[in-house]
Amino acid sequence: MMQELQIFFQSVQLEQYRTELVCCNRFSEQYGLSLSEAQMEQLAVRHIEALRASGRVEFGTGVLEKLVHAFCDSPYLVQENYADTLTELQELFYHLKTDCMERVSDDELVEAMQLIYNEAVHGDLTGLMDADRDTIYRIVRTGSLCSTLWEQESTGWNNE
Repeated sequence: MMQELQIFFQSVQLEQYRTELVCCNRFSEQYGLSLSEAQMEQLAVRHIEALRASGRVEFGTGVLEKLVHAFCDSPYLVQENYADTLTELQELFYHLKTDCMERVSDDELVEAMQLIYNEAVHGDLTGLMDADRDTIYRIVRTGSLCSTLWEQESTGWNNE
């Protein structure tokens, strides 16, 4: 009985995330980015797996919508890697959220990730993975890359 209930809730979650992604597609299409039905299904499955792996539970809308809205206008995000990048961003989000011990809101974390992705690592997800709790706290507190390993990136060549 418990397994049947778990399967039921998982199917409800999958449908909820897929519906959320359909709405996100409408928004991201203005930036030339969209997900196919198969990509939406795979992203929804990976969303549930990421939650399970991080020991998290979500109520209401998930982080996918926030990630789409924050990252779809990035000059480093292109159609060819859109689905894979969203998958990696959501997994990294849950990792960082756990690492930050709930001291930053979802919105603050997404904004910090976006700043690092666009301004510091120029779309390199491996570089974004270098962010740690202290770096996230500093970015949330200051709204900039100052006093982080990417500080030079934020000052640029004109300020040298």
